[in-house]
Amino acid sequence: MTVHDEALATRVRSALAMDKRISGLPIDVRVSGYDVFLKGTVENIEQADVLQFIATGIPGVRHVNLEEIAVKEKGI
Repeated sequence: MTVHDEALATRVRSALAMDKRISGLPIDVRVSGYDVFLKGTVENIEQADVLQFIATGIPGVRHVNLEEIAVKEKGI
């Protein structure tokens, strides 16, 4: 991980931690280039959407990958 990757990952982690809808969720953040990879478990699809929305809004993020996000409640 480069210095740029670590700085971007720190900004994403901070933004996720500040949102009361998802703060406290065990979400790992990894950055490669300008791509953010999130890994962890959320309660519902809405929380996954919030993760994507917040991470995408961070300056410097080109793509957010949620393939490793597990959703406990699939919803209808």
